[in-house]
Amino acid sequence: MNAKVFACSTLADEIQKILPSNIELELLPYALHREPQKLQFELQQRIDTDTEHDTLLFGYGLCSYGVVNLHSLRHTLVIPRVHDCISILMGSREIYNREFEKCPGTIYLSKGWIDQGAEPLAEFKRHTETYGEENSQWMIDTQYSNYKRVVFIDTGVGNTDELVKYSGKVAKYIKVDYQVQKGSLHMIEKLIQGDWDVEFVVTPPGRMVMQRNFL
Repeated sequence: MNAKVFACSTLADEIQKILPSNIELELLPYALHREPQKLQFELQQRIDTDTEHDTLLFGYGLCSYGVVNLHSLRHTLVIPRVHDCISILMGSREIYNREFEKCPGTIYLSKGWIDQGAEPLAEFKRHTETYGEENSQWMIDTQYSNYKRVVFIDTGVGNTDELVKYSGKVAKYIKVDYQVQKGSLHMIEKLIQGDWDVEFVVTPPGRMVMQRNFL
């Protein structure tokens, strides 16, 4: 297998921790999550221009349908069969589903999400620069009014003590419960090692990634 990995920046540290030196990694901006059509365009463009590999691995899930319709005439495309990277960080879709059943209104944080400023406290600080403190607080209160807890997923990367402390600060800021959950690199390891079982959508050359493949 001559492979390359395309992944969201939120998974950078976890992937780099276990990625062998003979597999190339290209990280894409987290902000593409907010524009699924643009994410699909950017990924397809990279697929179309790659002539050096026969297998492309994706550090993404369905991600608001951003991977739907990806296709290639020369590559095998491999994508975790999950809705988003939270399941990847937890180690499986099953683990995420159990947590979702316990508390649907959960904000999940990891080192990557914190680094990207993808959480309420960082958003408040960004909004304040444009809208002022009072308006920014109203925006955060409105956006996160239905959330009940913050969970930090500890995948063993970064300064865990500092990350746990900061995540607790985020929970305190929006006045919700806080928990730390042990994460796993299991799904990333399987993706990279070629252990593609039912937890992965494997699309051979000449076929298209379909939404139904993730059900």
